Amino acid sequence: MIDLIDIVNQFDLKVIGELNRKVSGVTALSNQVSDGLTWAKAEKYVDLIEMGCILLHEDTEFEPKSGVTYLTTKKDPKLTLSLIMKDFFAPSPDYYLKDDTELHRKNPTIKIANHVFIGQNVVIGDGTIIYPFAVIEADSVIGENCVIKPHTSIGSEGIGIAHNAETDLYEKLPQIGHVVLGNHVDVGPNSTIRRGSLGQTIINDGSKIGANINVGHNCVFGRNAFLACNISTGGSSVLGDNVYIGMNAIVKNGIRIGHNAQIGMGAVVTKSIPDRMIAFGNPAKVVKERKDLKM
Repeated sequence: MIDLIDIVNQFDLKVIGELNRKVSGVTALSNQVSDGLTWAKAEKYVDLIEMGCILLHEDTEFEPKSGVTYLTTKKDPKLTLSLIMKDFFAPSPDYYLKDDTELHRKNPTIKIANHVFIGQNVVIGDGTIIYPFAVIEADSVIGENCVIKPHTSIGSEGIGIAHNAETDLYEKLPQIGHVVLGNHVDVGPNSTIRRGSLGQTIINDGSKIGANINVGHNCVFGRNAFLACNISTGGSSVLGDNVYIGMNAIVKNGIRIGHNAQIGMGAVVTKSIPDRMIAFGNPAKVVKERKDLKM
């Protein structure tokens, strides 16, 4: 637990609300806790805060709420948050280097090949098979009967950056979340699923991730999502249930693809796609409704 006043003094923050409180860590807006610190990159997000502390730019207009402490900065809030996390809350690199693979080998229902790395505080469900050279980083949750193919990376750090004018360098926003895979999820070879920046990256039951795929931080995939191969989904993308994405497609960060939608091969998805629609092209455009939901 960190005294809030220590953060305020170190980063020259102004305070609206209670200063005499402690902070246990940094959280996403979707996972607020009374002793947590979060941030708002735009005014539209400020009203979502109900508890804890929130960091925002001093020019942001808002109506203070009881029980919330508002911390304002003259600098970019994302940059300030990055520096706060770096100094107070981000785990050291050693945290992600501890190998607990042998601990999981004691579970007779799990099959783990040689040359696998499994970080600390990982949960793996019964019946899961992990192939050689897979890396499952700390805090990941793997469901039952999953298949993790060779050279996959589950829970690796994504990239969030903010420019520091004082150093003329980019500062990384530490990625301290984790990955949650549901049951019966397959992850193909050479694929990467990035951990959440502050919360979770979630792949729900029955989803199939093909080869050479990058899943960005904070993505949420519904049940039975199917991604063919050579696909990249940007951070905070949301895929509904039974979504099909053809090979070599790209999904822009923050895009929502509705339930039962289908994305054609090579598509570049820059706008959200409604439920049950088929879209392809660059940029992807809706062409018709999806009738046949067989994969």
